[in-house]
Amino acid sequence: ITAFFLGMWREILSRSQFKAGCAVLAVTVATDSSDLLQHAGAVFRAWRGRLAELFEQSGLTSREASQFAATLVAASEGAVVLSRAEQSMEPFDLVAEYLLDHVQQWTKP
Repeated sequence: ITAFFLGMWREILSRSQFKAGCAVLAVTVATDSSDLLQHAGAVFRAWRGRLAELFEQSGLTSREASQFAATLVAASEGAVVLSRAEQSMEPFDLVAEYLLDHVQQWTKP
């Protein structure tokens, strides 16, 4: 789940040559409209909720699943921003590696 999610963002950055990012994040940062902020919040909540469901189905507790879903969304969004600003995949790859290492801890006996 984590590798797929991060891979999707990595592909977007790579294919767009760092020109594409997250429209939901862009709206959240740029708008003063409470309606747009509410809509962006609903989108982020839906992403976190779906990821949490998948993590819970994979064996995490409800709390762990919710925490990691929020961490994955927040960290990947920030990593996309850093990589776009720096025109480099390095920040994204550092964050992705950290998150994937964290996931590996769950699968170790």
